[in-house]
Amino acid sequence: MTYKKTTNTSPSKQVIHKMMDSAMHIDKECQLQCRNFTIMTSPLHQSTLILRWMTIDISDIDRPIQNYRYECFDMKGTPQHCSIYYTNQEEANTFFEGLQPLYTQEFSIEHKL
Repeated sequence: MTYKKTTNTSPSKQVIHKMMDSAMHIDKECQLQCRNFTIMTSPLHQSTLILRWMTIDISDIDRPIQNYRYECFDMKGTPQHCSIYYTNQEEANTFFEGLQPLYTQEFSIEHKL
């Protein structure tokens, strides 16, 4: 496990485990390769924790496609089933540039080891 404390608002171990349990479910349902699960905060969504992970489509081994996916959680680690959308590129860039990683692990199962 990799724990990065980058702000004073780091989630408790209980919240991390709750969110990583959700990550395990996401990983199990993932049709692609899913990894690099990261719990983040955003100054644009102050009462929300954001779980980001990367999907990797290797159906064409010569041209793998990587995408980031996001899911919102409240500060207690409960999924909020929200999506993050912006109306223009400037708003989107502000969101992405403001993300602060709090906790990262490569594979969802690692928090249970």
